[in-house]
Amino acid sequence: MKLKKLLLGTALTAGTIFAVSTTTANADEIYTIQSNDSLSKISTKYVGDKSLVGPIVKANHIEDENMIYVGEQLTIPTDGKDTKAQQAPVQEQTASASAPKQQVEQQPAAEQQPAQETSSSNGGSTKAQFLAAGGTEEMWNTIVMPESGGNPNAVNPLGYRGLGQTKESWGTGSVEEQTKGMINYANSRYGSVANALSFRSANNWW
Repeated sequence: MKLKKLLLGTALTAGTIFAVSTTTANADEIYTIQSNDSLSKISTKYVGDKSLVGPIVKANHIEDENMIYVGEQLTIPTDGKDTKAQQAPVQEQTASASAPKQQVEQQPAAEQQPAQETSSSNGGSTKAQFLAAGGTEEMWNTIVMPESGGNPNAVNPLGYRGLGQTKESWGTGSVEEQTKGMINYANSRYGSVANALSFRSANNWW
């Protein structure tokens, strides 16, 4: 059987798209990128290894395989492959022209010089201020140094700022404000600082 065409229906509310697809074996499939996905993970879901990464990049004209975004749909060229999924995931996506895409893969490192021992007008080194504001040695070594080199003024090519590399307002505040912002972010997103540290160690981004 041939692949049934992807059916798109636009709801009355602008920006809402319902995508329904059905597939059979040996036909291209449509996959919607989920949080924490990578091309290698997606390939493994379909064929059990990373052999589909190259075909996925080619089929979707991806310039950088490390830059994919949550909510985007990929064509999975499974023709001739023994896929584990016989039906492509059915997803409902709400698109917003003003909403930024959530990046899945690691952000580029900030292009700044380390500032671990740099003194500031607030007194003491950046690290000393960080620890005094509630930060820990483990947070400094696992998050701050890999993300910003200990420089509270670090900015990477994508606009992420500060010790913890963020686009939130606390990324441009004082060392104390940045430290408290990092702690609040770790607790709100990961449930605890310890969970955030584990995620950063495993994924090289947070």
